[in-house]
Amino acid sequence: MLNNGVKIPLLGLGTYQVKDEIDCKNQILDALDIGYRLIDTAQGYHNEEYIGKALKESSVKREDIFLSTKIFFKNYEAKACEKSLLESLSKLQTNYLDMVLLHWPFNDYYSAYRVLEEYYQK
Repeated sequence: MLNNGVKIPLLGLGTYQVKDEIDCKNQILDALDIGYRLIDTAQGYHNEEYIGKALKESSVKREDIFLSTKIFFKNYEAKACEKSLLESLSKLQTNYLDMVLLHWPFNDYYSAYRVLEEYYQK
């Protein structure tokens, strides 16, 4: 359980290094079919769009999936963070994310954190 009371699945599928669209979609669909409910990606992995397509194809309801992504450290300035967050939502074909992390503790991560706090409240 996270400190805000949100329950996070114990087991999840990480998608780092999954760059091919067909492989990515198949891995996501297979993972969901066998019971995985946490899918983790990042803007820097360049596969959010493939994951979004797989989630739309899956028979598992979106509310039953814990979806996590990460803001790329070059997007930490407030306007860039907001823009990249909206891009991730679009690519993942969802209107909410269960967890958004700041990928690396560099640059203006305070501004990025404030943007994430604002969106969390929304």
